[in-house]
Amino acid sequence: MASTHMNNFFYIFVIFFYLVHMIEANTFLRKHHIHIYNELPTNSASLFVYCASKDDVVANQRLNSGEQVSWSFRSNWIGTTLYFCRFQWGSKRCSFDVFRSSWLKTYRVENYLVREDGFYRSHGTDIYGVCYWS
Repeated sequence: MASTHMNNFFYIFVIFFYLVHMIEANTFLRKHHIHIYNELPTNSASLFVYCASKDDVVANQRLNSGEQVSWSFRSNWIGTTLYFCRFQWGSKRCSFDVFRSSWLKTYRVENYLVREDGFYRSHGTDIYGVCYWS
């Protein structure tokens, strides 16, 4: 009987500290923002964008040069949130993850720039390639 109470106390203790850590880290309370900017040449073919998570389709549209698609969301409390996107520009294609919960310690705003040679992630002045057309 005492062993059962100790086990219950231990589980409650672990859950309590896990929740305190999650709230302190603000991981499942803060909102994340994804922005995808079409920086392809003016008068070029439209960019087809399909973005989704396991539960939601957040983009299924064509973007002309200069247009963007954006959405905001909160990560789930178990840390498994994932959004991916597929793109097509004429005969060129590319797909990649645009958000994973494991990236929570980085940025809350993810900016993606679509250019002739591929896709770039931008955080202020830091820009780096994430996918190139195939």
